[in-house]
Amino acid sequence: MKLSILCLSIILCFTNQLVLAQTKTATNAAAKKKVIFDCDLGDDIDDAYALALLLASQEEIEILGITTAYGRTRDRAELACKMLYETGQEKIPVAVGRATDDPWGKPAPYSEQYYYAKGFNKVKPIKQNAVDFIIENLRKYPNQVTIITVGPVQNMQDVLKKDPGALKLAKDIYAMFGSFYIGYNGSPKIDKEWNVRVDIPASKAYTSAGVPIVYAGLDVTTFVKWDEARQKQILLRQSPLTNALVGLKTLWGYEKTPTLFDAVAVGMVLWPDLFTTKPAFMYVDDEGYTIVDAGKAPNSQIGVSIKTDEFLKRLMQVYMHQNLGR
Repeated sequence: MKLSILCLSIILCFTNQLVLAQTKTATNAAAKKKVIFDCDLGDDIDDAYALALLLASQEEIEILGITTAYGRTRDRAELACKMLYETGQEKIPVAVGRATDDPWGKPAPYSEQYYYAKGFNKVKPIKQNAVDFIIENLRKYPNQVTIITVGPVQNMQDVLKKDPGALKLAKDIYAMFGSFYIGYNGSPKIDKEWNVRVDIPASKAYTSAGVPIVYAGLDVTTFVKWDEARQKQILLRQSPLTNALVGLKTLWGYEKTPTLFDAVAVGMVLWPDLFTTKPAFMYVDDEGYTIVDAGKAPNSQIGVSIKTDEFLKRLMQVYMHQNLGR
């Protein structure tokens, strides 16, 4: 009889522990931010660093998918697929957005970074296009999805055309977009920031859609420089993720010290304590400037300061401490 009671106690204890473990797992999964990453991977190098930060932060976030925008969107998607494969993350879907010409009406050029995935076919983009993928997930997970846009916003424009109410179902939206008080390299004069000016109608549609957006504009992104010392550390790390960054940076080859604009937008989601934002009314004018109108009620949040040194420290820790790969 005593043995039976002991066995029953052990069984009950084990069952309780199992239930607690399952509850904890479910709670952790529910606490993760669901993210869709909309990018122009393959042009400037900062998209790759932003995607790497997301991939290495999956204790905090759940990546629902990656969508590609602007230019040769199929090539961008294939580049993303190879990066996912090399890091063992190929279950994350990649959806292709609408291809476009360059801002001058010429066919978009073949970026040097595309050679990273040329001929790669072990993982392919999904058949569903980017716009339908975004709409489907926003409606599947209402008020749960964080959208991060770090490129020109044709996909957002197309979502608004196809399903005007869909973006309002996002939990929040972050965008590497605009120049509000500061221009490139800290200039006191604002600039026509690239993601805005390459498609002004799409930019106008995005910013006037009636959805609150948090902007990581040049005011906070232009100060985040990836110096040669950090590049050397990444080179010596020798992991699949860091090797991908080194290879893509070598193919890109434009600057010794690139600015990691897009990684900052991801950082605003992960580390809001490093940023100061302010509510503001902003709009895009006909030339592609992002204008703040202090006389109107705010329609957005604008990043106005960043703790740059701490951001770079945390970014390096993420890249160095991850162990993604096959």
